Amino acid sequence: MPRILYEPAEEIVVHQVLEYDNKSFFEEVMRQNLAQQMSIIPTVNWIDGIAFSIWRFPETDDVIRDALDGKLHLFSVAFTRVGFQTHFPITLANQDIKVPLRNASNNPNYVALVAFLKDFKQDGAAAATKVTKEDKPSS
Repeated sequence: MPRILYEPAEEIVVHQVLEYDNKSFFEEVMRQNLAQQMSIIPTVNWIDGIAFSIWRFPETDDVIRDALDGKLHLFSVAFTRVGFQTHFPITLANQDIKVPLRNASNNPNYVALVAFLKDFKQDGAAAATKVTKEDKPSS
């Protein structure tokens, strides 16, 4: 039998954090999905009052090398503070859409990320922004 090793990430580097109001967050997740020409409704991760979506870097040699060394790079994490519900309803392009949420608390990396997001405070050095519907340009 082969020996099985489990080597979780030792460090997660988040390069951008965006906090949205609930409606704007779910709309943005759907817009990103549509921009990638995906035809399915994405499921949003949720843990302990935080719904979040992660955008990763492309798997370049440097990103893979860092991952093998225990350092995981996340390009962007968008989140909103919301209680759990099976679906969050939005209207986008005159279509009613129910975006599903899933409890992701079985993933230790996500649990650590949510603990970070819950305490995250924007400061001069952080690349964080809170985005509301009013901040978005009209389409």
